[in-house]
Amino acid sequence: MRVAAAAFLALATAALAAGCGQTGVTKSGDISHGKQLFVAKCGGCHRLQDAGTQGQTGPDLDGAFAGPRRQHFKLSTIRQVVYDQIYHAAAPMPQRLVTGADASAVASYVASVAGAGRASEGAAPTITSTTKASGGGGGTAQGAILFESLGCSGCHSLSGAKLTGPPLNGVAGTRVKLSTGQTVTADDAYLLRSILDPDANIVQGFPKGIMSATIKPHSVPEAQAKALVAFIKSKK
Repeated sequence: MRVAAAAFLALATAALAAGCGQTGVTKSGDISHGKQLFVAKCGGCHRLQDAGTQGQTGPDLDGAFAGPRRQHFKLSTIRQVVYDQIYHAAAPMPQRLVTGADASAVASYVASVAGAGRASEGAAPTITSTTKASGGGGGTAQGAILFESLGCSGCHSLSGAKLTGPPLNGVAGTRVKLSTGQTVTADDAYLLRSILDPDANIVQGFPKGIMSATIKPHSVPEAQAKALVAFIKSKK
């Protein structure tokens, strides 16, 4: 996904190398027209408070962009992500549902409001347990807070929805196919390694370099990473 902000140049380069971002950099579009198009063509599948839509087939867009908005991502960055998702959508969302100036308008509208409304997905996780993780790690309560504060919720859903990164609910203990073709078990060691070194294990169907451009390898302290593992394990 190519982004205009220089601060995200590494992210853009990694995504382009993975084959994304072929639509080019979008310019700002007509927000009012974009809202009309969103309600008519996107609202049946996506919840967005400003638009008054309640779709549940696709991600809750307030939730999906809550983390990036709190981290003060530039609107041009969010707009580009939305624009690329329109062109490179994964089933069941059809690709190129809108194109050209209409796609720019929808992307501009979503970027201007997404993450500002109340969200059911990607918002601060409800903390229901303080059970300690095995092996001396932090508790699920701390992990829940970190999942939000580190921006994990902006790319990983806890509802099974496919966002920029793979969904994390129910992943613990399952068999995961990697981009190398290898299949591994998502045990504690796998989850911990994926947080500490984001490019170590890339899930098949997702590009390399996206997470590591934002969360630098080994930048998350191991104690916090273990708390995140405990939280992820609690999400069935």
